[in-house]
Amino acid sequence: MLSRLRDDEHGVAMIMALAVAFIVLLLSTVVIAQSIHSLESSGYDRERLLSVNAAEAGTNYWYAFLETTPPVDMAADAGCDGGTGGLTISDVVQSGPSAAAFTSVGTFYAADGTTVMNCSTFSDTNYPAFVKVESTGTINGSPNRTIETYVRLTPNFGGFGAAILAVNGPDFQGNFTVNGNTGNDGDLYVLNGNLSIQNSMTVYGNIYVPFGSAALDNSAVIKGNLWARDSVDVDNPAIVEGAALSSEGDIFGAGFVNGDATAGGNVDDSNLTIGGTITEFVSMPDVPTQTFPQITSSTAAWITAGYTLVDYSANPGANKCSKARDWIKNTWASSGITNALIRIDETCTFTTQPPGTDTYNIIGNLGILSDGGFKFSQRSTWNGTSPPIKQLHFISVYSATCNSSTKDIEVGNLTTFDSYTNVSFYTPCKATMSNQNSFAGQVLAKDVTIGNNFKMSYRPVLVPGITGVTGFKQDISYIHE
Repeated sequence: MLSRLRDDEHGVAMIMALAVAFIVLLLSTVVIAQSIHSLESSGYDRERLLSVNAAEAGTNYWYAFLETTPPVDMAADAGCDGGTGGLTISDVVQSGPSAAAFTSVGTFYAADGTTVMNCSTFSDTNYPAFVKVESTGTINGSPNRTIETYVRLTPNFGGFGAAILAVNGPDFQGNFTVNGNTGNDGDLYVLNGNLSIQNSMTVYGNIYVPFGSAALDNSAVIKGNLWARDSVDVDNPAIVEGAALSSEGDIFGAGFVNGDATAGGNVDDSNLTIGGTITEFVSMPDVPTQTFPQITSSTAAWITAGYTLVDYSANPGANKCSKARDWIKNTWASSGITNALIRIDETCTFTTQPPGTDTYNIIGNLGILSDGGFKFSQRSTWNGTSPPIKQLHFISVYSATCNSSTKDIEVGNLTTFDSYTNVSFYTPCKATMSNQNSFAGQVLAKDVTIGNNFKMSYRPVLVPGITGVTGFKQDISYIHE
């Protein structure tokens, strides 16, 4: 009986089947758990990536914000904390299927790079030199990823934020050089029309053509970017050391673009050498532009800014331009006036005298508001003599029409401004610049003609009551997570 029990093998197959099923169940559980873990890890990694993208969106928002926001608007911004001085900007990047957002905080610094500035105190004369932005991105509220960037700021001065600002396409007749003020910021704007450079030239700045095309030839060199609404043609041996951009047209040629080439249309690199990334057929923002300033004969803001009015509009008789010239040359030094504003209500032309006789010692800032133009075709020397640097304004006051040449400005080859003067030439008509002696300042005119060997360095020469800081150019020192 016992022998039969030991030899009975009934039920063994069931036990083996249960064991195998249990092992398969364990393996399935492990596989499922691993799959769930992989899905969760993949989802978390995707959320982390989206959080980084949201944080980057915050830094990009700041770059655009700084470009277009005056300091007075920063002071009035709801995100400006008058207690800590920082400015907070938040926005939603994506609402569905997952909600991505960023919160970015900017801390502003003075020119020394260490003194924190309070955004609530910002104005046209009190603005930051640096900003550190910490942008935190989230997806569905978590996980948080933060990107930090530190940016050097250079103010834009509205219609005065350019070395040369021309309403119509300028006429470049020979070789010329435009240097920058702080780095490569000697910018050239063509507000309405096309730009064509067929001569050897060097611009230490950017060129903007917001409503036309741009064409470079010969030995033209642009140290910054070239940005036009329509086509950009860079022919050999022309060089764009920065980026070439066309918002709505194509980029082509046989020259050199050392940076990126980005176009709303096609980028033809069959002959054009491009050192950076090619991006084509993309939606692009409008070309940066400025508004041509309208400087009138109003004197109130000048007087508020510390100028003393020398008003020839109140004096009867003609030859008011000659009288004004003689006052600057012979009377100013003994008048007791430091900063002088001369008002001429006659459509005369302020001219210099025959060669070798016109030397002007500038003892303070000088503004000339004239209903006529200026002609410096004879040899003349304008000396600021010593620090501080004197601001000289030659202004043919604004008029909506130019039916004659009475409001034109002409600067000849033998006109010299010393290193203690910053000079602005403004006319709603035509400015012809042929000065071979490098001067510091700006040229703003409806039509601009540049003669051979013209040299200048950009300096913003601001007009009281007319201009202010409209935003900031940025030089990114670093960006990291």
